[in-house]
Amino acid sequence: MDFRYALRALGRNPGYAAIVILILAVGIGANTAMFSIVDGVLLRALPFHQPEQLYAVQESVPKLIADDLPVNGLHFREWRKRWTAAEQMALINSLTFNLTSGGEPERVNAARISASLFPMLGIQPQIGRGFLEEEDSEGRDKVVLLSDSLWRRRFHADPKVLGQKIVLNDSPYEVIGVMPAGLKMPRASQLVSWHLSDDDPDIWKPFAATKSDLNLMGNFNFGCILRMKKGVTAARALDELNVIQADLIRDYPEKMEMVARLSPLQEQLTGRSRKALLLLLSAVGAVLLIVCVNIANLMLARATGRRREFAIRAAVGASTRRLLRQMLTESLVVAALGGALGIAIAYGALHLILTNAPDVARMNEVRIDGRVLAVACALSLLSALLFGLIPAWRASRIDPQEGLRAGGRSFSESKHSGRMRTVLVALEVGLSTVCLAAAGLLLNSFVRLMNIDKGFDAEHVMSVDLYLAGTRYSTDPKREEFLRKAIEAIRALPGVSAMGVINMLPLTGEGNNNLLILEGVKVPLWERPMADMRSVNGDYFHAMGIPLRAGRVFEESDRKRGVAILAESTARKLWPGQNPLGKRVSFEETNAPPMEVIGIAGDVRGNGLQKAPEPVIYLPYWYRGRSQTSLVVRTGMDPKSIAGAVRAELRKLDPELPVPQFRTMQDIVSASVAERRFQLSLVLVFAGIALVLACLGIFGVVSYTVAQRRGEMGIRLALGATAGNLRSMVVRQGLLPVVVGLGCGIAGALALGRVMEGLLFGVRASDPWTLGAVSALLIGVAATACYIPAMRVSRADPLTALRYE
Repeated sequence: MDFRYALRALGRNPGYAAIVILILAVGIGANTAMFSIVDGVLLRALPFHQPEQLYAVQESVPKLIADDLPVNGLHFREWRKRWTAAEQMALINSLTFNLTSGGEPERVNAARISASLFPMLGIQPQIGRGFLEEEDSEGRDKVVLLSDSLWRRRFHADPKVLGQKIVLNDSPYEVIGVMPAGLKMPRASQLVSWHLSDDDPDIWKPFAATKSDLNLMGNFNFGCILRMKKGVTAARALDELNVIQADLIRDYPEKMEMVARLSPLQEQLTGRSRKALLLLLSAVGAVLLIVCVNIANLMLARATGRRREFAIRAAVGASTRRLLRQMLTESLVVAALGGALGIAIAYGALHLILTNAPDVARMNEVRIDGRVLAVACALSLLSALLFGLIPAWRASRIDPQEGLRAGGRSFSESKHSGRMRTVLVALEVGLSTVCLAAAGLLLNSFVRLMNIDKGFDAEHVMSVDLYLAGTRYSTDPKREEFLRKAIEAIRALPGVSAMGVINMLPLTGEGNNNLLILEGVKVPLWERPMADMRSVNGDYFHAMGIPLRAGRVFEESDRKRGVAILAESTARKLWPGQNPLGKRVSFEETNAPPMEVIGIAGDVRGNGLQKAPEPVIYLPYWYRGRSQTSLVVRTGMDPKSIAGAVRAELRKLDPELPVPQFRTMQDIVSASVAERRFQLSLVLVFAGIALVLACLGIFGVVSYTVAQRRGEMGIRLALGATAGNLRSMVVRQGLLPVVVGLGCGIAGALALGRVMEGLLFGVRASDPWTLGAVSALLIGVAATACYIPAMRVSRADPLTALRYE
């Protein structure tokens, strides 16, 4: 009966019902979509066997480098022999293959993994078999596993691919299995603190450690996952591991401390995105609270208009409990309809978010399932209580005699109801202020980040990554010869103003870090400076728009000399107050003669726009050949327009060399801030919704108040008050709760700022300009929302207003 009556009551005012259901659906839909992301990324257990026993391992040499290091291959081998707390462990390293069989040459992402990795995680191939332990050794590792996507795209899902040989980097590998569809494995970049560049692999091969991987204090290059034995605590396992670490370094000539770090695998994979996702969930939760406040205000206004109805029902015997139940039933009906529509909105919103989401760990596991739907239902029920309880309580306390005494056309509103609506307006303004402040800080931060001096000019620059591997490029001279011809051919193309090569483009990851030895300076190992080694040609600096501060760039005549170019801050750090030109520097890991510094280049933010420029030393590309090479072309036209000509020249030089997708440097810069842009976009959307709802709430309350006080306004006009006086009074009284809510919201924003510190760049959480702009925006919007109803008062006829009463 209550349910049918609630439907009839809503049906008598379809406009009210539609508005309430729609804004509630938006709030519940946004919260459902956002919760599904937080649930899939942060809350659900990893989709591996007994995930609570899985840990990521990193190493640390505090005296040598402040950040944690990837794992060293030699240390890992010792751990497998001596670390009793670990049940299983595995190494992961990313690499690239040139696939030249079965179709057009293609560059594919791959991973070297220990044979124990897939069994440890409880993952089996969908067809074929996994790696055998004996295949995890050099010389017996010519077997591979394919991803489902590569199997379908390249081999047309043919099961006969098992046992076939495919050519990778000019060497035959036997396909022994195909992994399950949708498999997302932890990547090396997700297991370490360093900025590494890798993508989801399409091919896996056994790790098969080589001699170059087994260096006591070098080659910290690998991600490591372990499964702890049951009953062993992380603290006990770490203590045991650090004993092994101390033994490994005991006989090293330089006395240093070397320790390990353990972190639960789930925390390692998702920790970087935790703060941002929780901020987004808080923002969308605030939006739902604002929705509930708005609906509560509407229901209060509607309940005041229905006072005569409630008075009659109370007079004929309806109890307080009966009236309360009826109003709550109406709230539950609204919540049920809004929740159902909200779930539909959530599916669309989630699809839109996932389509535009950056590369975030576990985002592929996000979905709306029974667990998320249960949360959506709970949100709907909670919302019904939040927006329905106060109006229901007010309606149930109607005095029948007071409600029936008046025979006129309106009832004056009680002071208590007016105060309640004022409090609700202040609350929604406060919540809106917090959302807008968070959005403003992130926007200010993002603008500062994009406008910072990157150290290079990204305009009109196109790049392409090449992988020079296999028998055709098995030696440094072969790689150098190809690059020399490519430089000459591409530089001669019409429209090309500069052509550069480098082993690792800025903003795409760490290069090859090495300790430097300054000629004539003897210091302990841990006091030696470390620099990122980048191999370039002389024209690279012109191609990238990197200024030359002093000296000169590399020339062909330097081939028989050891020469280097330093970044500006690196030169100051190595030789403070001295002229670095002519100084000599060598490397810890090589026996090569010292390099003479011939030039000083401007600093470049190579490992992220938010990070200060790292120490960098540039070497000639012929000094140490790199399989991984990027070509950089500067042109006076649209850089994408020259991609076809560049690809044709590369095809002429080597028809079997895969040439992947070209990228502009602007694309690379954009990709480096994709996660920040994603966070900003969502917070701006939620803050915009909050602002609109707050505006509507203020407008609705002021409009209703003006309507309720129509008689009073008529009397004031009849007694000589001017229209301007009435407008000022309405706006002033309407802005009072706004100012109170704004003050509380600013205080809340300052408290939230401490949580946001790690998400900001170049701006403090208490930035007065941002908070001032938010305050001005809210005051301006609120004043407009108050002024529109005030205008109606100024145009009112006193006699008409008095006759209304």
